[in-house]
Amino acid sequence: MSHSVSVIIATSGRVEKVRRLLEGLYRLNGQERIDHEIIIANNAPNETTASAVEDLAKEYSQRGNRCWQVREPIPGKCRAQNRAIPLAKGSILAFLDDDLEVTPDWLQSIVGFFASHPHDVMQGSILMHPQDRENAHLQKLLQRYRTVDFIDYGSPTGTDIKTLTGGNIAVKREVFDQVGMFDERLGPGGFGISEDVEFAQRVVRAGKRIGYEPQAAVYNELDASRFTEESFRLRHEQQGRSRLAYKESSIFRIIPNLMRSIWTYGWYSLTGNERRKYRAKGRYYHYMAMLLEKFKTFKQFNAL
Repeated sequence: MSHSVSVIIATSGRVEKVRRLLEGLYRLNGQERIDHEIIIANNAPNETTASAVEDLAKEYSQRGNRCWQVREPIPGKCRAQNRAIPLAKGSILAFLDDDLEVTPDWLQSIVGFFASHPHDVMQGSILMHPQDRENAHLQKLLQRYRTVDFIDYGSPTGTDIKTLTGGNIAVKREVFDQVGMFDERLGPGGFGISEDVEFAQRVVRAGKRIGYEPQAAVYNELDASRFTEESFRLRHEQQGRSRLAYKESSIFRIIPNLMRSIWTYGWYSLTGNERRKYRAKGRYYHYMAMLLEKFKTFKQFNAL
């Protein structure tokens, strides 16, 4: 069975990043033999930026491949993706973050994966640029903060996995009919994170299989502006609120975990283990955000 592919790129209006990604998509190996389209899920915050994204889609469509945009004015990555999914023509829906760069065999590898393996969802690898790997300063910041996602499991094609990192995934169309679409409470524009993890959990619970394809590779930016105490705090607070939204953890679990994170943070601060200190610090932000969200919900309930 031959597969057609719809590539869906959700963007909040980062026109130059989308342009860079499109340039890579238009240079892919073997694309002339693969039925595919590119859909930009246009989630720009204002109509001026939205028009610039639309113009970009028209520009690239004129270069040969089917490239078009769908507008979703209400903020939210998941909302924008969900807007595009019913309109997509492909039997496989591939999702890319707008700040990535594809490797030349990315599209061929997706089609080859689903042709050769029984999986319902594919996780592609997310790699670091060689020059970033050699930058000792950036590597030190990455090890401390871990606020940029990379996926390189070192496993062969077709290895079963249980979770997803949504910047580079592909999903059989029928999976959305069976498990539902992305949770619009989560991800950027919502609670900020974990929409991919939550979706993967529904996929696995439904008896579907997720497989790893290292050859469907993209490069991620190692942006030093994301390696700050503020970015670290925000990421873990987003994770805490997101996990609470779909796991609904009890306050009797949150408080003991919060107290444990405070104790371990103090201990690893004294012993000088920086990596474990930051893991504990991240857990503190995570569980504190959960607790504050619980109190907020409680106050809103009592106000009714």
